Order: sequence, then structure tokens, then C-alpha cells
Amino acid sequence: AAMKFFIYTFTASVFMLIGILVMYFYTDPIAGLGSLSGHHFDLVAMTAQENLIPSEGLRHFVWLLLLVGFATKMPSVPVHTWLPDAHVQAPTAGSMLLAGVMLKMGAYGFLRIAVTVFPESTIEFVPLLIVLGMVSLVYGAWVCMGQTNLKRMVAYSSVSHMGLIFLGIATMQPLGIAGALFMMFAHGIISPLLFAVAGAFKHHYHTLEIGSMRGIAHHSPWLAAHMMIGWMASLGLPLLAGFVAEITIMIAFWMTYGWLVLLPALTLIVTAAYYLNSMQRTIFESNDPEHGILPDTLHGEDSSDLTWHENAGMLVLVAMTALFGIMPFIFWDMMSDWSSGFVIDTMIEAMQTQGWSP
Repeated sequence: AAMKFFIYTFTASVFMLIGILVMYFYTDPIAGLGSLSGHHFDLVAMTAQENLIPSEGLRHFVWLLLLVGFATKMPSVPVHTWLPDAHVQAPTAGSMLLAGVMLKMGAYGFLRIAVTVFPESTIEFVPLLIVLGMVSLVYGAWVCMGQTNLKRMVAYSSVSHMGLIFLGIATMQPLGIAGALFMMFAHGIISPLLFAVAGAFKHHYHTLEIGSMRGIAHHSPWLAAHMMIGWMASLGLPLLAGFVAEITIMIAFWMTYGWLVLLPALTLIVTAAYYLNSMQRTIFESNDPEHGILPDTLHGEDSSDLTWHENAGMLVLVAMTALFGIMPFIFWDMMSDWSSGFVIDTMIEAMQTQGWSP
């Protein structure tokens, strides 16, 4: 898993490096510093420089290099296969950092560099973003439905949520882009919560196979509560942070592409039904008089619930998930203002250049 993680992310970084170096050599030299030394990596100046790469073909090529690099780090189908193995093999803290920070850096980097510096190329490749988003969403959700390993299940749900981010960006609307930004933020809270639950599950029951037991709520009520809240947030239950991101992306996608929104919407509904059924069996259902079935990995040991420090850490994440679901305006206004200004100042002009109707 470590070698696969290194190969994928290192290769992605090489693609990104080539693209960024091409951008560097096309920047306007700063006066008095010479033709070579005057080039720079100033992203603000690159964004402001009109027609950074004059050649349309080369500009599209650089955009695709950046897409491959950042999509691998998000990750998106088909460059996602490193993620499930990395999560399963990583310690709990590593999984929480990987899901909560690194995946968001891939999405943020794509939006901040590829989309912002090359809006014309982004408009040109919107169909590609839709395909990547749809495939990642549907594939991640359906594969997740077949998993029994808790960490692997959360990993594939992350692939699905990264697909939603692509769909939000592909709307080219302030609402959709703000929804994609909020999804990055919400997923950065929800996924660490789920991986913390997985780590506690492994610690207390010595397994990650959630199908090996029934009635967690009877044996470990706090663990069951955090597991249920984490999955509800991931599925987009109202009043939790995941709902705000998903509903805004779906609305923006409907406004832009009409009935095409049915595919992601139906995928979310079907997978929600499956997850709810799985949670009902694992958390509440009991098939014996002792109110639950314990996994064989306990070897006769008594079950236990979360310790106070495990519970405290998860409660912080649960509180943040609820807070930003009930009061999303805390961050939403900032994200909405940026996305509105970005679309008005940059994307509309790019759409007109490409012959699109804003």
C-alpha cells in the first residue's frame, strides 16, 4: 500500500511539475531582472496575466497535466486505486489526516490553479469534468455498497464525494462552485470522524469487518452513536454539514444541465437506502437473547465502549458537523462571495470567448 501510494502520488506530482514549469516560462518577466530570472511563480500574477499561454493546444495540454496530477491526489476514477489500500493499511491518525487534509488539497489545487489560471480550457473540458464526476460518484457509491471492511467503505465513499466536487465545478455557476468548496470543508470534518470511528472499532473489537457483529448499540452505545452520526452526515442528512454541500451542488447541476441531475440524485438515494439498512443491522439488530452478536476476534473478551479521550475527540468532530449543518452561513457567505466574484470576473468572459451563453 505504501509503495502504491508513493508511485501514484509521485507520478501525479511529476505531471503537475511539468505543467507548472511550462506556466513559469510563459509568465511576463519582471523588468530589470533579465529574461530568465524575471520569470516567477506568482499565482496571482499568472491569473491576472491575459492569455498566459498563447497557444491553445499547449494551454489545453498544461490544463490536462494539472488535471491528472490533482485528480490523482483527490482522488478521482480512474486514478483512485491507491486510496482504499492506503486507508486500510494506515494507522487511524494517518487515515484522518489523509482524508481530512490531503484529498482536499487536490481539489483545492485544481480549482485554484487549473480552473482559475486557465478558465478557457476549463470551459472547453467541462464535458470531461462531468464524465469524471459522474463516474467517480456512481462507481465509488456502488463499490462502497459491496464492502464489509469499514475503512475500505469510507475510502470508496470519499471517491464518490470527490465526484460531487467535480460536478459542482462543472456547473460553472456560483452556487455550484460554492457547493464544491463547502463539500471540501464538510468532507474534511466527516471523513476524519468516520476514520476515528473505524479506529475505535478496530481497537475495541479487533476487527474492521462490520458484518461480523450485530447490536453495537447494546455493547458500545457511544461508538454506535458516533458511527451513526458520521454515516448520516456522509449521506447528506439535513441539519448536518454534508447536506448543505450535496443539496447546493444538486440544485446548481439541475439549473445548468436539467434532467441529467437524475443520475447523481438517484445514486445518492439508492446508496443512502443501502447504508441505512447496513447501519440498522450492525448497530441495532440483535439475533440472540444477549442483544447482539460479538465478533470472533474478541476471543471471549468482554466488549467495551469508548474511553473518555476517544469520546472527546469524536464529540468535537460531531459538534462541528452539526454546527455547520445548522448554521452553514458561518463559512457559506465567504465561499459564495468568492465564487460569485470568480464567475463574474473570470468565467463569464471565458464562456464568451468559447462561444458559450453565460
